[in-house]
Amino acid sequence: MEPGIKGRCFYDTDARPPSVTFDDGKDCRRNFPWMRYAGSHWSYAEADVIRIEIDEWVVLLTGHNLAPLFAAIQAQTLKEIGVHPEWENEPTRANDTFATKIQFAKLAAFAPAPKQKAPSQMQMRLG
Repeated sequence: MEPGIKGRCFYDTDARPPSVTFDDGKDCRRNFPWMRYAGSHWSYAEADVIRIEIDEWVVLLTGHNLAPLFAAIQAQTLKEIGVHPEWENEPTRANDTFATKIQFAKLAAFAPAPKQKAPSQMQMRLG
């Protein structure tokens, strides 16, 4: 990123959108009501991925310069976003905010594996 040069944001926001639409650019567009929003996660280790939990879904947004997009998600002002994979390595887009990939998965697919019940003392062999 070049310091001092403000980039463009390639997504739509509104003051109070009732829902948000994600367009993966190949399979589908999905619309979710904001009232079903459970939270989002943006890891320092994966600065190009935002994880959004909404309704029974996890939406994974991969992109570039995601701080403004994460702020729009936190404020629930994001109205619509599509993908621009062709800009991934475009030097003229260094200051812009955009998604390069959107993936959808059921939240149940991310559930932790059930813990095995610890053996009782009667089942443990001591000695």
